Amino acid sequence: MSLTISSSLSQTETYKTPRVKLSMRELEALKKLPTEISTEGEIYASVAFSSHKLSLAELKNEQLVVDTSKLTYVSYSDSKKNEPNRTVVIRDPENKNAYMTLELSKANVERLKEKFDGENNFFERSEGVLRLNGEAEAFVAGWLHNIAIDRNYAASDTDGNGLIEKDEAKTLTIGFERQTNYDYIGKKLVKISLGSGAHYRALDLTPDAHSLFVDTEASEQQNGKSSAASAQYVAFENSIEKELEHTLMMDTNLDGKVTLEEGLLDKFGQNYRKNVLRDMNKFHQDLLEKYADLNDDTKLQNYDFGLYKTISREDEETLRAQMRQDSLKISTESLLDATRNNTQTISDMFEQLQKQTSENPYEFKPEGYGFPFDLADFRG
Repeated sequence: MSLTISSSLSQTETYKTPRVKLSMRELEALKKLPTEISTEGEIYASVAFSSHKLSLAELKNEQLVVDTSKLTYVSYSDSKKNEPNRTVVIRDPENKNAYMTLELSKANVERLKEKFDGENNFFERSEGVLRLNGEAEAFVAGWLHNIAIDRNYAASDTDGNGLIEKDEAKTLTIGFERQTNYDYIGKKLVKISLGSGAHYRALDLTPDAHSLFVDTEASEQQNGKSSAASAQYVAFENSIEKELEHTLMMDTNLDGKVTLEEGLLDKFGQNYRKNVLRDMNKFHQDLLEKYADLNDDTKLQNYDFGLYKTISREDEETLRAQMRQDSLKISTESLLDATRNNTQTISDMFEQLQKQTSENPYEFKPEGYGFPFDLADFRG
């Protein structure tokens, strides 16, 4: 039932007639139904850990030195302070002979207790800290490994202060690819399908996240274009401990996976479907204005964006090099014109060209980064 349009909107003659033929009655019935929005795929998955479960006697005799001082973390995403209110201890997933002290909210501790209610999974120590054991310890350790290693939090903290600050966030591997397509009958959107593709790409190579690393004014302007239909990263925090708390909240059923749906709900709220429907409707209206022949009320059709990619290091360097060449060419031509008109000297021209070629070209926005107007440019 799929009609596929090429990533280049100028090649609409390549689409195919859907295989499934619907009667006029079926088409009219579909037009009256609300637009269905479906999601598939995962954003994050914890590592499966096996943890030797200690007996009650072993837990009581365990010799631990625990720092019970309160810690306050500042969220990278919203800069609000938050004090988790339970101190928990687990064995370090990267070194079973060492221990880790973490801060979790009472709400997440209670959720963990409900999920992992086996005997001795939670042991209250005399100094007021909660020792996780067995399934509970293994579950938290699995998410910690995912955050620290798979999402690159440990390596991104280059100054070792426990926080991901400013440009350190560029190397967090939390970007993921997106797949989007929709079924329609004329102007009516019947079903919008959202999926996640390959993930764990560096954030600075994720087109959707470039606004995080530009000046405040530009960031505010670009963030206004963020859409649940195309988002390639979700909200994140600025420390391993705080991201653990955040991830446990996103993992609503505590199954060790954060689905695309859970991530979109966390970033865009309960009404994320309205966000999707608004932007896809806008894209579809623009499409039909440009290509009126696609506005056909007599059949069910599909627009497939394919894979909305994160870019590779090689692709980014190619784009940067091309932009530097284009910029230099334009600058050279304009400066030569200026010297011909006696508005600049030759020395001025070379000084300006040297400055032009030495500037850091990091903050760029190649064509195709916007949505919804050019999402198709990133089709794989």
